[in-house]
Amino acid sequence: MPVHVAVRAAYPEQGHYDWAQSLAVFQPVGFVEVAFYRPELFLDQVQLEDVAAPFSSLDVTATSIHMAQARVGDIRTFAAVLRKTITLAQRLACPLIVVHPTKGRLTEVGPQVEAYIQPLLADSGVVLCWETFEGKHRFLAGIEGIAAFCAGRLHHAACYDTSHLHKPQDELLVDIARYGRPIRVYHLSNRGPGPMQQHLPLRDPAGVLDFRQVLEAIARSDFSGPLVLEYLHPYHDQLVPDALWARQLIAG
Repeated sequence: MPVHVAVRAAYPEQGHYDWAQSLAVFQPVGFVEVAFYRPELFLDQVQLEDVAAPFSSLDVTATSIHMAQARVGDIRTFAAVLRKTITLAQRLACPLIVVHPTKGRLTEVGPQVEAYIQPLLADSGVVLCWETFEGKHRFLAGIEGIAAFCAGRLHHAACYDTSHLHKPQDELLVDIARYGRPIRVYHLSNRGPGPMQQHLPLRDPAGVLDFRQVLEAIARSDFSGPLVLEYLHPYHDQLVPDALWARQLIAG
């Protein structure tokens, strides 16, 4: 898969806006990550036909799907959400599914993933990309823990979120060079100096990360896949211009 710059597009699970119109705004970029939030709404109310329909008429391609945030400790609900997400991924010809590693112990969650989740992944051919977070209570934390878990597991990979890991610039650049292969998706946004200042635009003056250096490092790495811009809602008007800027940098 080549490197594509994409933007995050959250599906309106409660109908607060028009899905097709929201996707049409991103046609200059051409690529999106389709995101869901609440597992109960995703299972009970979201119709996959409605999600997929605009992609047949718009010049937009789904590069990844962010699965609704089911807790992996509740393995039955997690598996149900994953099965429905896999069906959507197959309809959109999109093999990458991003998922949060929720609270739990690896010794308890790991065997459940192997028993219930691995067969679904193997049968469908999709890749489950565990998103990076800090916090010792998650069953996977940081890129180091996720990369170790994914080693030798064909259908597991990492989604590296530059806002969630509060690393200085030099450590971030080391991660990009070191983990280019296990990382299959990037979530890109800047962050402020405080731990709660996340998902700022790449070029925000309050941001502490230099994304010209970050994007140049990604281009030099072994990474291939989508670079998904994920911003807080007040900054959504900057998604398209920042995505076009990032695409130029990646293209060299």
